[in-house]
Amino acid sequence: MLPLRDQLNGLLTILMYTFRKVILSRRIVITLLIAAFVAVVALYVGGQDVERLKDGTNLLDSLILFFFMPVLAMIYGSSLLRDEMDDRSITQVVTSPMDRLFIYTGYYLGLVVSVSALMLIVLTAGFLSFFGRAGIDGDAMGIYGSMAGLMVIGSIVYSALFMAVSVILDRPIYFGLFYAFIWEAFIGSLPGKIGTLAVKHYVRSIGAGWIHYGEISEFPASSMGDSAWVLLILTVILFVFGAYMFREKEFA
Repeated sequence: MLPLRDQLNGLLTILMYTFRKVILSRRIVITLLIAAFVAVVALYVGGQDVERLKDGTNLLDSLILFFFMPVLAMIYGSSLLRDEMDDRSITQVVTSPMDRLFIYTGYYLGLVVSVSALMLIVLTAGFLSFFGRAGIDGDAMGIYGSMAGLMVIGSIVYSALFMAVSVILDRPIYFGLFYAFIWEAFIGSLPGKIGTLAVKHYVRSIGAGWIHYGEISEFPASSMGDSAWVLLILTVILFVFGAYMFREKEFA
């Protein structure tokens, strides 16, 4: 077993490797196409007769926070470890002297940083396209900062979810598609308590306390404190479960 300092150095190496792998993969084209789509839509809407802060917030909320955030996290989180497990390239990593907990943590942190960066690219494209045309001021920058914070929070939770699933399922993309497009998009939109079973409910609940414009400010939210605790506990459970399953898994 390597000493702690070497374990942490290895963790950092895996984090950087994961970041480069995600950013330089062919899937980056998907992110760039999404960013271009969001920019075109935002540019068009920004040129209409709109209430700048209200409609700008609604656009970023519905298009990016509500829809594309879980989708992008699903695309990268479901494939990061599973691709390496399927082509056996991860074998040389797990057979190294590093503890598998540190290996899994390195991949997870690399995924969080990568997904956060990609989501901020999409958010920035939408924000500049809309508010660049409708007008950027301090209030608009406050909306951007709050949305950016929600992107990072969402990346932390969704990455833990999809990475854990990718360890235990051979085809995690199917679960990811179901969760992102059916559970989050449909079940999470239903009124009543069932909506609280979706991650986005708690992310938007935090947003409702940060943002004072648009539909998110009127969202039937749980309290910010309760939402933060739910997301923290869920992330820890998912991370611990994924790390345990990764540690116990047999790699051929």
